[in-house]
Amino acid sequence: MIRKFILKTACFILPAMILFGVKSIWMIKTESPDVLRMGMIPNIYRNYRDRFNLSDKEKFERLSQTKKQDFDILTIGDSFSEQEGYGYNHFLAEKYTTLHIDRFILDNQIQGLINLINGDFFNHYKIKYIILQNVERDFIENLKGINFKAKISQHQIDSLIMNHTKLLEKERKDSEFFSRSTLQFPLYYMPEFFICKDYLSNDLIYNYDLSSEKLFSNKSDKLLFYKNDIISLGENNKLSNIILLNNTLNKISHKLQEKNIQLIVLPSPDKYDMYYDYIANKTDLEKPLFFEHLRPLKKDYVYIDSKEILKDHMNNVADIYFYDDTHWSPVASRIIVREIDKAIRGR
Repeated sequence: MIRKFILKTACFILPAMILFGVKSIWMIKTESPDVLRMGMIPNIYRNYRDRFNLSDKEKFERLSQTKKQDFDILTIGDSFSEQEGYGYNHFLAEKYTTLHIDRFILDNQIQGLINLINGDFFNHYKIKYIILQNVERDFIENLKGINFKAKISQHQIDSLIMNHTKLLEKERKDSEFFSRSTLQFPLYYMPEFFICKDYLSNDLIYNYDLSSEKLFSNKSDKLLFYKNDIISLGENNKLSNIILLNNTLNKISHKLQEKNIQLIVLPSPDKYDMYYDYIANKTDLEKPLFFEHLRPLKKDYVYIDSKEILKDHMNNVADIYFYDDTHWSPVASRIIVREIDKAIRGR
């Protein structure tokens, strides 16, 4: 009786263990690489990131930790500005004293900068240049509800920093043995990756074929990108929205100039936009126009045309963006820093 029970149980447990093993080996559960995690894309290039020096030791200072008050550059941005020891502001700090405002302090970069200007922040911190970085897909979204009268005081910032505690990442339910992903990943998402072409994985990440195998150092001809890159085109491709954005940035720049601070605007291209020209089949795909609309407009700020800058290197240098992530790699970070340096030295 016991033997029969064991045999019957084994018939169920053994396949489950095999599936769980496949999931444990090939499925990403960490925050980065984000497109593999969000799309449940198998991590078949396990040594891909070995070529990069992805240090977590930052050379820039964070507002939440610094004791200094005099800096050449202040960076305000999203996850592109928080790439720790391999982001653009890390490499900037090799040349300039650089302060970064933590994202938990200012979530919306545009509104956050306005709040700082109207408050007393610049009475406490001496800054020469401000880099306003924003990923392309969120730039227009961050314009919604902008209030040019809002402000934040240094006291409020200090309170935010004091009350902020890092939350330990809780173990996901998906890491449990008997979970849906134990079946879904090896039986559905993994075969889908090898069989399907030009599809949306896990309703979050698009997987499109590229016309070249030279864009990434792992020789992959797949472009993995976030679905919001396409969703945002509805607003980002409207010229009227780009004009409004430029007018808003000009207005912010004028306010900063009154404080003898120069605004530098750094849009980070969506991965979809950056690699659009290399997608093999673009028949049903809308062309991104954000940078094309913004480029000719009159600007009263220093503009870093990151798409044009990085595009000039794509045919000669692999991994401008990570194959397995939505962000640009240290390769692009260094290129961007050279251009920012030129812009500052040229003034």
